Amino acid sequence: MNCRTFFSPDKTSYVLFTESVLRYMYGHAQRKWYQIEAGGEIYSPTPYSSRLLVDAVVGPHPKDRRSRYGYNPDVNAVTKARNVQYERERHAIGLWHTHPEPRPNPSGQDKKTTEEYLHAFGNDRERYLSVIIGNRGEVPEMAVWSAEKCGSWQCWTEFHGQLAVLPGSPSERAPTHNRNGDANGNPE
Repeated sequence: MNCRTFFSPDKTSYVLFTESVLRYMYGHAQRKWYQIEAGGEIYSPTPYSSRLLVDAVVGPHPKDRRSRYGYNPDVNAVTKARNVQYERERHAIGLWHTHPEPRPNPSGQDKKTTEEYLHAFGNDRERYLSVIIGNRGEVPEMAVWSAEKCGSWQCWTEFHGQLAVLPGSPSERAPTHNRNGDANGNPE
């Protein structure tokens, strides 16, 4: 498994997901008929850069409301996780969740929720990402969309090649996890 990179439609920005983040999200893919949606937030040390590095992920949380076709986070758990990540100099840049479909696309509710998160940041964010993990293949399909401050939605395109190194960053970063284990406080 490798990192995955997605470019904005105008090719002026990209987001790179580390292998550890991808492995974590893929582990929640809804591959069986009885599996329910999972999700959380993604974090970056460079939230204002046009070159985003996602090296931390949290969720799902035990008190999230989850079903086959829905996911609503436990607000208290999300707030606590965000504060922990902020102490580690990581900033929330988007939401991630799974869909029980091979080629995932955001639902109306997904868009509404992402826009609500973007607006909650006030003037601190120009966009907020929505990452959706599909349910087919060893490496599941992955969709990256962004809610933009101007009110539009953009579909980001996956880059199928190798980026040299994320400028201004070490070539590899250690995954960021909760002090008590994984993102949910479970021992690893």
